[in-house]
Amino acid sequence: MSKKSNRKVHEDFESFSDQGRFGKITFDMMGSAAWKKLTLRQTGLYLLFKSKFTKNSKGTDSRNNLTLPKEEWSKLYKTPSCYYQDLDMLIALGFIRVVTYQGYLRKPTIYGFSTMWKLYGKDGFTIRESDKRPTNVISKEHKKRISDGAKAALSKRHTIST
Repeated sequence: MSKKSNRKVHEDFESFSDQGRFGKITFDMMGSAAWKKLTLRQTGLYLLFKSKFTKNSKGTDSRNNLTLPKEEWSKLYKTPSCYYQDLDMLIALGFIRVVTYQGYLRKPTIYGFSTMWKLYGKDGFTIRESDKRPTNVISKEHKKRISDGAKAALSKRHTIST
C-alpha cells in the first residue's frame, strides 16, 4: 500500500499552497504551429477552458463537458463579438470543439478539448462542421423581423411630436 507523499508539488512562486490545483500545458503544445498562431487573448481563453478541466482518481474527467457561461467570459471580454472571434479561432486551430450546441435552449454550449492542433499545417488536419459553432442560427425571416422592428423603434424615437 502506498503512502500519500507530503512532497511539494509547486514552487513558492507558483501557488498559495504546496498542493494547489494546476493546469498543465506542455512545451510541445506551446511550440506547435497552431499555438504560435494564437494571440495572447486567445491563449488566455484557452487557459480559462483548461481551468474548467477536472479529473478524478477513478480516471473520469470533464474533457468533453466544458461550459463557459456568459457571466464568466463577459468578465474578460467587453463585447461578445471579440469572445466569439477568439472562440472560433481556438476551434479553427483544433484546440477545442463544440460537443453540444444549446443556444436554442438559452443554455451554455458544451465544449470539449480536441487533439487536432497536433496536425495543424499537415496532411489530415480538418475541422469537422459538427465541431464548429453553428452559424446562421436565426432564420433570415426572423432576422428581417428583428431588423424591421428595430427600424420601427428608431423611427418612433426620432420623430418629433408637436
